[in-house]
Amino acid sequence: MRYDLLRGEDRVSLDIIARRPDLIVALDETPHKIEELSHGEDSFELRIDGCLHRGRRCITSRGIEIRLDGRTFLFQRLDGGHRAAVGGQGDEIRADMPGVLIACHVEPGALVEPGAPLVTIESMKLQMTISAPRAGRIARIHVAENVPFERGAALVSLVPPEPATASGGER
Repeated sequence: MRYDLLRGEDRVSLDIIARRPDLIVALDETPHKIEELSHGEDSFELRIDGCLHRGRRCITSRGIEIRLDGRTFLFQRLDGGHRAAVGGQGDEIRADMPGVLIACHVEPGALVEPGAPLVTIESMKLQMTISAPRAGRIARIHVAENVPFERGAALVSLVPPEPATASGGER
């Protein structure tokens, strides 16, 4: 499976060569073996090609921000990422790859600000927290916790927040 990404201003390709028994990816044709040693909600410890790396990740409306060994990298999907507009009514946050929903951080009806954590998924041995791309109201959570989903599956529906009502009208 190939992904075309922007890493900062540079275009890169990421190919998933194998998922089991080990995750093998090729970044711009260079293969790397990745072993997950530990992970938290947004942090991880990996062994990449035998070298230990610690970092943090955050999925935002701009893409995936990864802080690795003191450096921050922003990766953006060139095909539009994990959001798809739905008839101008709102957004559906969709899965970039198959996985399992491991935590839901919001409930239907909740108001969220840009960057608010919505759900945490696990895919390819990594956990990722998906954040709100903009302010809105949670219309629906499409996947239950611990239930597998396929690539492209709707995870969360977000609609625009209702406009604030004026208080204290004429008397």
